[in-house]
Amino acid sequence: MTRKKERIAILGGGMAGLTTAWRLSEPGWRDRFESITVYQRGWRLGGKGASSRGENGRIEEHGLHVWIGSYENAFALIRQCYAELDRAHTDPSVPIRTWDQAFVPANDVGATDRWQGEWRLWLGRFTGNEELPGEPDAAAGELTVTHFVERALQLILDFSESLRTMGDAGLTMSASSEMPTPKRTLNTVQRAALAALIALADPQPVGDDAAGVLTQALDAIRDILDYERRADHRLSWTLLSLLTATVRGVLADGLVTDPRGLRSVNDEDYGGWVLRHGAHPEVLEFPVLRAMYNMVFGYEKGQLERPTVSAGVGMLLVGLMFFTYKGAIFWKMTAGMGDIVMAPLYEVLRRRGVEFEFFHRVDALHLDPGRQYVDAITMGRQVWLADGVSHYEPLTRVHGLPVFPNTPLAEQIKPKADARHLESHFGPRDDAETRVLRRGVDFDRVVLAVSLGMLEVVAQELIADRPEWREMTTRVRTIATQGLQIWLRPGHTELGLAAPAITTSGYIPPIDTFSSMPQTLWAEDWPAHDRPQTVAYFCGALDVEWSPTIDQHAYAQRCRQIAETEALNFLDNLVGVHLPGAVTDDGFAWHLVAGADGRRGAEALATQHLSVNIDPSDRYVLSLPGTDDYRLRPDEAGYDNLVLAGDWTDSGLNSGCIESAVLSGLQAANVILGHGRFHRIRGLYLP
Repeated sequence: MTRKKERIAILGGGMAGLTTAWRLSEPGWRDRFESITVYQRGWRLGGKGASSRGENGRIEEHGLHVWIGSYENAFALIRQCYAELDRAHTDPSVPIRTWDQAFVPANDVGATDRWQGEWRLWLGRFTGNEELPGEPDAAAGELTVTHFVERALQLILDFSESLRTMGDAGLTMSASSEMPTPKRTLNTVQRAALAALIALADPQPVGDDAAGVLTQALDAIRDILDYERRADHRLSWTLLSLLTATVRGVLADGLVTDPRGLRSVNDEDYGGWVLRHGAHPEVLEFPVLRAMYNMVFGYEKGQLERPTVSAGVGMLLVGLMFFTYKGAIFWKMTAGMGDIVMAPLYEVLRRRGVEFEFFHRVDALHLDPGRQYVDAITMGRQVWLADGVSHYEPLTRVHGLPVFPNTPLAEQIKPKADARHLESHFGPRDDAETRVLRRGVDFDRVVLAVSLGMLEVVAQELIADRPEWREMTTRVRTIATQGLQIWLRPGHTELGLAAPAITTSGYIPPIDTFSSMPQTLWAEDWPAHDRPQTVAYFCGALDVEWSPTIDQHAYAQRCRQIAETEALNFLDNLVGVHLPGAVTDDGFAWHLVAGADGRRGAEALATQHLSVNIDPSDRYVLSLPGTDDYRLRPDEAGYDNLVLAGDWTDSGLNSGCIESAVLSGLQAANVILGHGRFHRIRGLYLP
């Protein structure tokens, strides 16, 4: 008897949905499936990772996108994508043909610190290594608790050695782009860290004795360091206090032997957890700790005075970033994320035969009478395609590179007013038609790959039906964010950047993170007289709440006004720590801004790119204490034909990042293919 081939409907073309389609559509997929179709609102793919091209071909992102060198699954996928795309033979004129042309290593990382009433920037220069992320057939080992502790202590050694020797090896920290001067007292730091490593290496069970070694070492170090008068000594001691408390907590809470590992402390905030284990209160203001909170937009209910993140997630992210990176701590894309990641994935998936239905907004999932299946899906078909157009092709070209435009390609659709609002939940709903997909006719299996914020809109029947859905959507929360891009004509030297392509965090909320992205400017199309040499990316949380019952149009307007006000205040009063050469006695140096044509203030800001990410599909998923257990795994939807995918699921890396989305998408595909949860997945981050 021939098995019926299934039709797969993937709802959402973000990274998780595209990853699911990637794994399901591998060679031989037509032997198992009749069709794989991705349904996407609007005209772009990528979700929170989408980007597009605007005036002068400029790259317009949702926010700042930088890949960590430990994103093994994400890099493996994109490297496979570029290999299969084989642009050298299929599209030789395209300027980016391989993954290593698409990504460049970035080892200059900054953190801001307040000292004697002034903010200063510390530059961390990390050593690259000969490994590459996502190598074919490479094994990605699990970051165990023991490995985390060992590497935390090794970081102390690297840190102190870089301060002592002034060399380029290891981690270096400086309040300017100059390397710090030698410090004999930091030999004590090294001796203390080595003593702790020896204690941990003892074959006997680790306990109070090892923790005592750390405590004694920390006390001795503070007595020697000039903590009160030297900012660099204070930074050193605070780092040691943080690491010591973390190691002490790992030992005291039994995380080395607990089968749940780091996950066992996810009910506590990381800052509160290290304080409980003896960290000095000033640790909460340590630049690296603040940067970690900023990295995950860790503010409960958007309240910027309440930073919080699950302790286990915080330690895991720090461990992955600092201890397991390959090649470089960060990798930056040489164009927009839509150009580098989403467009190549789309091209390969189309070649494989995956179908894409753009301009399809998911409105509701409906259950069968027995509440066992998703029986129907209501969608709004937002536009009609133009006569003679059977499939919308979303890509255009800038400098020969396939990219997504920031408006639909008008020649492929019938005329539509306010077409730019087609991607917004808050836009007008003047659909071409309502379309209802039926189980057994249009689909057999459903992959729900919309973002968490959209579940309250599209999954109301499921939320009403099952308590685990109600708990997840109530307890796992999201936050609005904002991204700002400013193009400047001067180069990094004239602007006073600490390093040409630095990435910095830990600054004053809400706009607390900055990255210089000069490697993308070649891909834009500015006129010669106004060509920028620098593009500055800023991002942060946006303190606004949302519910489906509010006046949506008024809400969207109010949020944009808040973001514009915060951006202007930041540029006029706070940007100097990053761009000292862009500050004048009257505030921001608007005359340096490319594209502003002599405008200043709000008028000049309107010529740049400000992304106000308030749409429920754009809100960032938080990793709050006590919420981990309420996330559903991709295989825990509770309905026979429904699988989940997204960075909001329990993927093993429960944080809003590209690696989490890829992990979830791979696990969703494994469910449909009948494989184990972690089949062909690199690394096991949490049980």
